[in-house]
Amino acid sequence: MSDSYQADDLARLIALEHAFNSLALISASNFAFLANTTPSAAVAQFRQVVESSVYDSGDMPKEVQALVREHLKRMFDQVATMAKHADQGVRHS
Repeated sequence: MSDSYQADDLARLIALEHAFNSLALISASNFAFLANTTPSAAVAQFRQVVESSVYDSGDMPKEVQALVREHLKRMFDQVATMAKHADQGVRHS
């Protein structure tokens, strides 16, 4: 453990969010290709499924549910922004 474990923990969480965003975009793009749709449409579908799954279990306190929902919204907002760029496809120079 480093001396600045709080900074290290924060960096770990940011790295996990970045990995989630990247993997979510890759997964949505693959799904979009197979379903003949756009990455943005796939992200919207994934978002709805993931956000609704927070309510599937009744054992999470309401305050925690609200916080999780806020974090998921922020994360999926970022993935949706990334998907808009993916919608444009590959551009060759």
